[in-house]
Amino acid sequence: MEPVTTHTLIDTLLAQIETLISVAGLQSTRGAEDPSWIEHYFQNSLLEKIVRLSGKAGRQQEVALAEAKFRCALSDANFSAANIDVPTYESQLTRAYEGFNDFNQVPQALCDKADAEIVFNANMQRVSTQTTGTPSENSVSLNVIRWKHLTKALENLTAAGKLQDAKNLPRIHLRRGDCELLRRRLGQAPTSYDIALKSASTLLKNAQIYYRGAARLAKAEGATDEEVEGLTKEAVVAAFLGDQSKFRERILLAKSRVQEVVEDMTEDGLVLENDMRLLGL
Repeated sequence: MEPVTTHTLIDTLLAQIETLISVAGLQSTRGAEDPSWIEHYFQNSLLEKIVRLSGKAGRQQEVALAEAKFRCALSDANFSAANIDVPTYESQLTRAYEGFNDFNQVPQALCDKADAEIVFNANMQRVSTQTTGTPSENSVSLNVIRWKHLTKALENLTAAGKLQDAKNLPRIHLRRGDCELLRRRLGQAPTSYDIALKSASTLLKNAQIYYRGAARLAKAEGATDEEVEGLTKEAVVAAFLGDQSKFRERILLAKSRVQEVVEDMTEDGLVLENDMRLLGL
């Protein structure tokens, strides 16, 4: 039996925090459940202990990353449960990383914050329309908010990709392309946000560049899944820009994998039903 050390204790506590993050994510998708017990458990059973141990082991940054990620997930769940309003939700996401030392120099922190901004956008998407699918009265202001957060996500990913110690560069570039497609979606009905509508072509061209770069980097690293995802997404964007030849070529090479990627794009809100018809799917 291995001896219990400070590091193994920290690893165990980090695993528990990851579990709480997953549970908060599940409750966020369900919407109705009150996540207060998750916060109570974190505050009373984990936080003080792991902060104290991390100081002894020199793992403060790793623990700070986990805490910030948890607080964002908890905010998602609280918003979905109608425990907080949009301004409070925004404020909590901002505060989650305020105390993080050297935030702009830590790739994982930048990427995690970008992911939080993207989830925030998805939650705003759910509240921006009535059950009828028509824009609600506050949808115009929500469009501005969503554009701001997606732009911030893109900026964080761009900054992360420029740092020498950034890991998984293909995934970072894939996420940059995703941000551009999400911004483009704001210009589509029923949202029809003016800035996104006018910038649609530029946003698509940007996404194409990011996806192409991701595929190139993935090929060099031998990351097959990311390479296929990048090539497929680039081909999808090329079809939106009027050139369907790349997409037809991808279908011939790996139809089932292409369909999987496109289905994921639909689930992630990157493409709509009208886009799918354009692709012939």
